[in-house]
Amino acid sequence: MKWLITGGEGQLGRAMALELAKSKCDFVSLSHSELDITNRTQILDWFARESPDVVLNCAAWTNVDLAEDHEVSAWRINAEGPKFLAEECSQTGTKFIHISTDYVFSGASDKPWSEGEIRAPLSAYGRTKADGERLVLNAYPGGTYLVRTGWLYSPWGKNFARTIIKKALEDSNQIDVVGDQIGQPTSAIDLAEQIHTMIQRDVAPGIYHGTNSGQASWFEFAQKVFALLGQDIGRIHSIKATELMRPALRPSFSVLGHDHWSEEGMKTMRNWQIALEETMPVLLISRKIGE
Repeated sequence: MKWLITGGEGQLGRAMALELAKSKCDFVSLSHSELDITNRTQILDWFARESPDVVLNCAAWTNVDLAEDHEVSAWRINAEGPKFLAEECSQTGTKFIHISTDYVFSGASDKPWSEGEIRAPLSAYGRTKADGERLVLNAYPGGTYLVRTGWLYSPWGKNFARTIIKKALEDSNQIDVVGDQIGQPTSAIDLAEQIHTMIQRDVAPGIYHGTNSGQASWFEFAQKVFALLGQDIGRIHSIKATELMRPALRPSFSVLGHDHWSEEGMKTMRNWQIALEETMPVLLISRKIGE
């Protein structure tokens, strides 16, 4: 079974390449410079060249605040491009995995969002991702695996866990962290393993929530990082999200429910704290080697 990964330079793309290489699977991982998913001709060329059995779309516009002023550009990458991929997968009978986000929900809840919950995004970024979901599911309803995730961290690139590690070890000042937004810190390595298992088990296409179990605020996430590093958690100060005055609104509660995994006979992803504890040594190694 051959995999084709788009957005291969991102966190999940790199984690997926590692997972597939570990399992000695055949795959090709493409960066944006190698495949622009908004270019239908490039998509057709890569499909003709590689004949993939599975396509994992990790390509995305992820700058939430910048999307407020560039919604059309974000829409092309987050909605139109995925539609092109889904249409080609539909033509070739290729399994299509599309990565989406917890930001398609409003956050106006205190219970985990179910897979079938109504989308009500608060931001331009959320709107483009919600449109992407609709378009891929309409284009290829019988072969699309829509996997929503959120609060992703890994040993690569820019993410919250790596930022807090840097501040913990290199800065002795107080750190302000948002305490009134709740989500699920999620290891990209764990998510890659879950996605791989999903395809190996040949579960039914549909919507799945790819987040580690449990929940936390950004403040609690930072506290856990500090504790694992043996740092003084008293340096972390909880603030309200509104104090940051960011252009885009974020959902205050974006915890995702995991019912579909169990319905398909799969385990949900492990607790976020256990995942972070196990991943921390790798995060520290990547910091030392300058990843």
